[in-house]
Amino acid sequence: MLKRLLLGLVISAVCVYLAFRHVDFSSMLLALESANYWWLLPAVGLMFLSLWLRAIRWRYFMEPIKPVDFPKLFSAMMIGYMANNVFPLRLGEFLRAYAIGKSAGVSKAASFATIVVERIIDLLSLLAILALTVFYHTFPDWIETAGWLIFAGSLGFVVFVVFLMERTEQTLRVVEIILKPLPPRLVQQARTILRSFLDGFAVFKRAEHYWTIAWQSIVMWLAYAGIVYVTLLSFHLQTAYDLPWITSLVVLVMVSIGIMIPSSPGYVGTYHLLCIQAMAFFSVPASEAAGFAVVLHVVNFIPVTLVGLVYFWKENLQLKEATLPSENGQMNDAEPLR
Repeated sequence: MLKRLLLGLVISAVCVYLAFRHVDFSSMLLALESANYWWLLPAVGLMFLSLWLRAIRWRYFMEPIKPVDFPKLFSAMMIGYMANNVFPLRLGEFLRAYAIGKSAGVSKAASFATIVVERIIDLLSLLAILALTVFYHTFPDWIETAGWLIFAGSLGFVVFVVFLMERTEQTLRVVEIILKPLPPRLVQQARTILRSFLDGFAVFKRAEHYWTIAWQSIVMWLAYAGIVYVTLLSFHLQTAYDLPWITSLVVLVMVSIGIMIPSSPGYVGTYHLLCIQAMAFFSVPASEAAGFAVVLHVVNFIPVTLVGLVYFWKENLQLKEATLPSENGQMNDAEPLR
């Protein structure tokens, strides 16, 4: 765990250097001073609209396990986002599953599975946006390669889930064969976790929800693009450089890929580097792009973190409690959250 934390910090430090090495900080400061920050109000509004839709969509994922009220889902989700911003190792996904498990009285492992499903749908949505933007804008080869890798990984996971649901025992036996070099206790724990995940994957069997989940995902990602667009307006970049309509989507794709790269809490460095690189595609100088990247990151970081901290305090959660193993050393419902 310590090695992963140090690796993330090193990657963030390198990305911060690469992002800001050509930045004229006096020009960046001038761009920050001349920005119209009133535009950030609709940006924050669009962000919370997307979070509201995300919590509603999560309710469909949770429904096969247990119907859960929106306030509990929204609270757990905001706690998870806050934790991703302030804690290392993407702990937020696990803390989110723990929070909803505690507040709604549902299996934490199954809840975590619904979060995995959510992430896969997000990846597929991102791929759809990337496919759209490719028709209007040329990306570097490494971005297209990353897109294909994301597609292959997402497709492989979906195929695995289908086999796990339809051919459970056979799939578990294959997993055991693959994990055979590991200690037997870990293999048994993996089998237990996968079985508990089945309830969380049950949404795939609810075809009647597919359209609802699809349109909610579309609106959610349009809201994300809207946040980028109004932040561009805040810095007057849309008019100053006659940016095409596709700019917001290109920035969204690049930043989303940056978030996937292991880094420090809050995606510091990777977020800024990919955002500045996206603006470079449209000939926006690095100094102005850097100011834009910093503010766009702050807009996505501070409101979510503050609201998440409030919910964390209200729920009276204990981080240590969410990560402790059971007394007998065996896998319990909370232990996948370690």
